[in-house]
Amino acid sequence: MTADLSCYGASVRGLAEVVADFDLRSPMDVLAWYRREWQSIADLLGFPQQFARVVPREGASRTAAMNQAGVEAFTAMLRAERPGVSANQARVQMAVLERMIAAGRERGELWRIVVDATTVPGGACYDDAGRSLRAFHADTAAGYFGAGWTGPPPRAESACGWQTPLVLHLGTFPWVYSSRLDGPGPGARWSSSDVLPAALGLQVAASLMDPATNLQQDARQVAAILDHFISHTAALTSRLPIYQSGQAELGKLHRRGGLLYVHQGSLHVAGLDGPRGRIAAPAYNYILRRFACFFAVRRAALRALATLPAEVQRGALTSSDPCLRQHAEEAARAA
Repeated sequence: MTADLSCYGASVRGLAEVVADFDLRSPMDVLAWYRREWQSIADLLGFPQQFARVVPREGASRTAAMNQAGVEAFTAMLRAERPGVSANQARVQMAVLERMIAAGRERGELWRIVVDATTVPGGACYDDAGRSLRAFHADTAAGYFGAGWTGPPPRAESACGWQTPLVLHLGTFPWVYSSRLDGPGPGARWSSSDVLPAALGLQVAASLMDPATNLQQDARQVAAILDHFISHTAALTSRLPIYQSGQAELGKLHRRGGLLYVHQGSLHVAGLDGPRGRIAAPAYNYILRRFACFFAVRRAALRALATLPAEVQRGALTSSDPCLRQHAEEAARAA
C-alpha cells in the first residue's frame, strides 16, 4: 500500500527532505528513527545527558518506550532547573491543560486547541498577591501559525481580562504561541517547584508521534497550520544561500536539507526577521521538524495499517478526516 499524502496539500510533500520515512513493521527501523528524532529534540531543548541515561535499546513497544523515555528525560531536566513560574500559575496551567487536552482528543484536534478561557478551571486565571492574572499568553495577533484569533468572545466575564479564545499549539511544544517564536519556547517555562505542566505539554507533542494517536488527529488541521507557516516564512528562507561545502561563509545562516544551518557558528544566536516578527533559527528548525515528524509517522502508519490493532483500523475507517478515511478504505479492500 502506498501512502500518498498529496490530499493534504503541496506543503506536506516539501517535508520529505527534513525527516526521512521509516518502516513501522521493522523493529530496527523504528528504534533507529525514534532514537534519532528524540535525540534532535533533546539536543535542541537542552536535555541530551538526561536522555542518554534513559534511552531504551530494547523493548516490545519501541515507539511507546522511546516517547516515554524522552518525556522522562525532559521531566528530569525540569526538576533540576529553577522554577519558571509561580506555584499558583503552574497549578492553574496544569488543570487547564488537562481540560484542553481532553477536549482536543475528543475533537481530533490536539495540534492546536482553542477553548473559551472562562470554561476551563480557574477561568485560566491565577492569583498573584491578590491580583488575578492570565495563566497563559493571550495569543491573538496574526503570527506564523495563523491569522489571529479575535473571537468568539468569552461567554462569561473573565476575572483576569480574557477577551479572546485561549489558543495553544501543542503540536509544536514548547513553541505554543503563533506570535512568540523569537526565543526559547515559552512552554518550557511552565514549571514551578512542585508542578510541571511543561512535562504534560511535551507529552502531548510526543503522543502525536505514536501511530495510534497520530491517526486520531485530523491531519487537515496540521496541514493548514503548516501551509500558513510555510507561506509566511518562504520569503525569508529563500533569501538565504544554500549550503555548499567549501563555499559557505563563516558564521552566516544557510539553508541545508530544508533546515537552517550556520557554518562554523552558533545557530542559537541566528534567526529570521519578517513582518510577523523574528523567528529564532532553533525555533524554525524545531517547528518544521515537528511537522515533518507528524507526516512521516502518518505515512508509516498508513503503510502498516493492516498490522495495527483492530480498534485503530476502525477509527481510521470512521475518521472525520476524508484523506485518512480513503486510505483506510483502500487498505480494507486490499486485506
